[in-house]
Amino acid sequence: WHLNAGASWNFTRVDNVDTLRGDASDKTLTAKDSYTRLNPTVGLTHTPNDNLTLFTSYSEASRAPTSIELGCSNPLNPCLLPSALADDPPLNQVVAKTYELGGRGKINENIRWNVGAYHATNHDDIMFTAANAFNGAGYYKNVGRTKRQGLDLGLAGDIDKFRWSASYSYVRATYDTDVSFVSSSNSSEDADSVIFAKPGDRIPNIPAHQLKLRGQYAITPAWTVGTNIIGYSDAYATGNENNQHQSNNAACTADVTSCATGRGKVSGYFIMNLDTQYNFGNGWKAFAKATNIFDREYNLGGRLAETLFNSEGVFGTASESKTLSLLPGAPRAAWLGLRYEFAAPKPAASSN
Repeated sequence: WHLNAGASWNFTRVDNVDTLRGDASDKTLTAKDSYTRLNPTVGLTHTPNDNLTLFTSYSEASRAPTSIELGCSNPLNPCLLPSALADDPPLNQVVAKTYELGGRGKINENIRWNVGAYHATNHDDIMFTAANAFNGAGYYKNVGRTKRQGLDLGLAGDIDKFRWSASYSYVRATYDTDVSFVSSSNSSEDADSVIFAKPGDRIPNIPAHQLKLRGQYAITPAWTVGTNIIGYSDAYATGNENNQHQSNNAACTADVTSCATGRGKVSGYFIMNLDTQYNFGNGWKAFAKATNIFDREYNLGGRLAETLFNSEGVFGTASESKTLSLLPGAPRAAWLGLRYEFAAPKPAASSN
């Protein structure tokens, strides 16, 4: 048995100086904010034998708001990120309290495993929200508590010259307090373009499921080739914080000029990558890698938005249409390179 305990004291001072508008303006960014906190941690580990380790821990962590978050935190003076900041009222620092339980070990000499479960609560979490009556503008605010509960599973091993690993992660990221957001593109908006997220509603752009597979083969002691597959499940889009948006509903169909055509979710995806490396020894290595080799079209995130383009791609329609704006992932790409590691000379090896 091993018991570990500790604490860290964090002090952050954010000193913004607005050289453009000065201190007299009601929209000045000039401000000095200080944040301090003592964050404790405690962990217990049990190793009954060489093939099994069990652990549990509790920890706290904190972060101060960034200059950008502080410089865009006034709902009366929203900003157009990332090009313009507007005002600098204070925000509370985010405090995360995490419980973790898990284990790791060996099934045999060639196969290793790990498992972990966690429950994390963020207090005074900071998120960005749109501002009513300001198209495209918004501000950062403390939204109260958010939760992240999850499970991590992993297997790894080697068979002669072949190494492999597989990991799966599940995370349920939700709001833990009632929060209101402005979202004029959400089909469930009220008369003031406000939606209401309640405890249990999923936080946008955080997929619940993640899968990673990796394989690597040593053709020679110096030359390896490998591949990895990464997959994510779908996720709610920003603007659908209440998880209630529906495309083409009755109210939408009756008013085709503002039809909420986006479905409020970003689709999941799988991509495959390839890599190879040759170790010349003495710190020199040549490498090549290709990502998204099948050139899959996928999206990293999304947001319910408004557009002046109609369904036929014509710009300048009479009024804005509600739609789903997507952040595309990287297309197929490849790299060649030569790397030198500043360390003691090493012989050629099969590690990547």
